[in-house]
Amino acid sequence: MTDEERQREQAALEELDELTAAYKKAEAVRDTAREALHAAIIKHLMERNAPPGKVAEHSPYDRNHVGRIAKAAGVPPLRERTVRSIKSKSS
Repeated sequence: MTDEERQREQAALEELDELTAAYKKAEAVRDTAREALHAAIIKHLMERNAPPGKVAEHSPYDRNHVGRIAKAAGVPPLRERTVRSIKSKSS
């Protein structure tokens, strides 16, 4: 390998290292923002400040995803289930 090839390789690897560091930093910022957003969604759903549909309109998620976030956090549903499975009846 010539000196010129080594220099090009070194320059390429340095560029990749810099861009990888910037990417990881951006990922960390994104993850922090996502966690804050999820915490706010959970907070407002728990406090019943807004229904899931309205929360979805003011977030980057659709109503189904807001529901999944709420369910994973243990937010109780607005209404209890009214339909029961025939399998759950005890005879």
